[in-house]
Amino acid sequence: MSAANRSYGTEKLARLRTAILHKPNQSLHLVNQSNYQDYLFSFPPDIEQYQHEHDQYADLLRSQGVEVLELEDYVQDNKVLIPTLPNLPYLNDSSVITSQGAILSKMCPGSRAGEELVVREVLDNLGIPIFHAFEGDAEFEGCLVISPDILFIADTERHSRTTIEGFFNKALELFPEIIFAEIPQERRYMHPDMIFGRISDNLALVYPPAFIKTFLITKKQRTEINLKNYLAKKDMELIEVSDQEQQKWGCSFVVLQPNIFIHYDISLNLKTQNQLSRRGVEIIEFHPDALLAGGGSLHCLTLRVWRE
Repeated sequence: MSAANRSYGTEKLARLRTAILHKPNQSLHLVNQSNYQDYLFSFPPDIEQYQHEHDQYADLLRSQGVEVLELEDYVQDNKVLIPTLPNLPYLNDSSVITSQGAILSKMCPGSRAGEELVVREVLDNLGIPIFHAFEGDAEFEGCLVISPDILFIADTERHSRTTIEGFFNKALELFPEIIFAEIPQERRYMHPDMIFGRISDNLALVYPPAFIKTFLITKKQRTEINLKNYLAKKDMELIEVSDQEQQKWGCSFVVLQPNIFIHYDISLNLKTQNQLSRRGVEIIEFHPDALLAGGGSLHCLTLRVWRE
């Protein structure tokens, strides 16, 4: 199970080389018509079709040259937890892999509690160190890397403000700048990839109405900023998605390499697709049906381990 000397780190938006997925089996049987909302699902899953679509996605990644690791192959001590965690496939929420190690989330109380224990064992067995792990009563379900110099953190309903504030100094050891957004506490914005997604060093998709206040945080100061204007100074253009696109995971996709990404074919309208096409962006489309039960995107399902 050990995997010493495995390469890791995803700050630089280079070609995706390695990712971890988890194809659920027994855990999906826990979710039914009477409790699916308690498990944060949008509707009860068609288990066989869900697994089939998950396999299709894994095969698509492999066809694009991505090494796909199955989570269960690297779990022994916490294997008993896996059948109890139907949201475990949404691995993006549980950690971010940097070149200095993983930022390991602490999932909120309820149906997702304990996922980080499984993920930590996987990372240990892959030889990936932990840069920071949230402990105790912390609540922190993920952050986004905008560039090797900028980390994006949003105050979602799946984060506690106290936990976020306590993490800033540690995060600044890795990233010179943090962009922090205060956003509505609503399910549609439950993780930061629902409102921002980088496509290349110079282009990203964004949903501006979610940004109530945005701050630039450095070791020296905290300053309120206009996100679009600030990133323009970094030569990053922001393309705005519509309300409908945002609710269909418009900002949440898997970049294979700069300007090439995999996305649900239901997420972006023709206007946005044309804007991206004019900028040389290629979208590899994937059609979901059963996967939508869990309320997540392909980006949510994918723990990116290494970009080269």
